[in-house]
Amino acid sequence: MVSARTSNCSFELDPRGFVVARVDHGMEMHLDDARDAVRVTFEVAGDKRRPVLVDLRGIRYQSRQARDYLSSGEMERMFAAVALLVESPVSQVIGNFFMRLRQQPIPTRLFNEEQQAVEWLLSIAG
Repeated sequence: MVSARTSNCSFELDPRGFVVARVDHGMEMHLDDARDAVRVTFEVAGDKRRPVLVDLRGIRYQSRQARDYLSSGEMERMFAAVALLVESPVSQVIGNFFMRLRQQPIPTRLFNEEQQAVEWLLSIAG
């Protein structure tokens, strides 16, 4: 299985064809963290446009600059869809704020259950 790590996230290519990105518990995401996460996600994807499951359940903070970058048009070129897995009040606020910030360039949804997020990504992947 293809996998990688940044200083505060782990990444792996699921055998079903999507990338799973999990933030470490207590992560504070700034612009450089977001850039690293996107770069490594795309590398793990084999430089192919794939769906991504982003597990935000451990996130503690996300800067405005990181949110802006993660909702930029660059995501459309790199990823087919994004499922955001949220649980804690902080991750839910960050996820909701991210979704409302601007029209997302690719299909993006929030989920509380990982299995539902996976099913949605698989349906998007066709």
